[in-house]
Amino acid sequence: MAEEWAEQAEAFKVEGNKLLADKQFADAVEMYTRAIELDPENAVYYSNRSAAYLAMGDARGKALKDAEKCIELKPDWWKGYSRKGAAEHALLRFDAARATYNEGLKLDPDNTSLLQASEEAYAAGQEHSKQLKEQAKEQERVRKEAEERREQEKKNEPNDEDALLAEFMSEVQELEENANCIKKEEKEKPPVDFGTSDKQIERLLQPHFKWINLNPFGVLMLDIDATEEDMKQHYRKVKKAYNLITQEDRRKMFIRTIENATQEVEKERRQKLKKGVNESELGDLKEAVDKAVMRAFAEIENRRQNIEKREAAQRRREAEQEEKEQAKVANMFKRERSWAETDRREQRVGNWRSFQKGGKRRKEMDAHGWKEETRDEKKFGEADNDGYKRGWK
Repeated sequence: MAEEWAEQAEAFKVEGNKLLADKQFADAVEMYTRAIELDPENAVYYSNRSAAYLAMGDARGKALKDAEKCIELKPDWWKGYSRKGAAEHALLRFDAARATYNEGLKLDPDNTSLLQASEEAYAAGQEHSKQLKEQAKEQERVRKEAEERREQEKKNEPNDEDALLAEFMSEVQELEENANCIKKEEKEKPPVDFGTSDKQIERLLQPHFKWINLNPFGVLMLDIDATEEDMKQHYRKVKKAYNLITQEDRRKMFIRTIENATQEVEKERRQKLKKGVNESELGDLKEAVDKAVMRAFAEIENRRQNIEKREAAQRRREAEQEEKEQAKVANMFKRERSWAETDRREQRVGNWRSFQKGGKRRKEMDAHGWKEETRDEKKFGEADNDGYKRGWK
């Protein structure tokens, strides 16, 4: 029987060699597999199946396993090292492939096939390293260009805001110059004329209103010494700024901003007067103060917007970095799962083939083969309390 199995296995191998020569690699693998099932200790069958797996192109891992099994069964045969080195070369493990070829050369130093394969693995490794370095340089170049673009965008952002603020202040200056052409008679705290609702809407939505309305006292048409009752009355007409200036800390900050701007204007006027400038040439004090106050609130808002933009850009960069890290972890997990599934599938296939070869068969027996058993009470821990009476005479 053993001789018949060996002959059949050899026939499968011969058929596999023909299919391999005809480039029918999947069918060749099937023939070699049948030969291995009949003779699992034959290193040649594993060597040939390794070559077929490698020729398929998408089964390099299986080719490597068969080559390792070949070396395990016949460690003094150079062919196994040749198969293993070829599989490692295909898997881009060039250093490992060269080391494997050198192991085979220890057994057969004059083997030209191993010598040539070792040299090819070395050359391929050098070329692969060169390509990796070039790819790394290209990635670094792209990264630097992206970083430079981000830096340039960050530099340009404040400039745009500064230009907008400068344009606003320039128009304010024009309005002041036009207003100074008309001599206004100063009054001491005249009653506030709110006008109609349409007039209030026009005032609050005038050009550059987002800068002008940053001063809540100006929005409510209040002086900084206004009482809360005044604030409530003005609030009935203009509601937007009320919540801001009735908050104690916010109101103090607004008052401090207005007072600082007023002091700066007064200081500048005093310096000009000392230098001999006529007071009539300095223009209206209130208008100069209003302009300085608008500029102060505009600068505060400009800084706030710039900070928000920088924080938003930082959050975007952090989110992008986190996405890259998550993608890296996900890819690593997919690769590990793929390898694990491949190993489990091959293990199941091997177990099924082993079962087909020497699995247990179902035992059959007729009805006469069964023996009826009675319950043994002692077996289940129940004492025979009357057993001692049997010994009486």
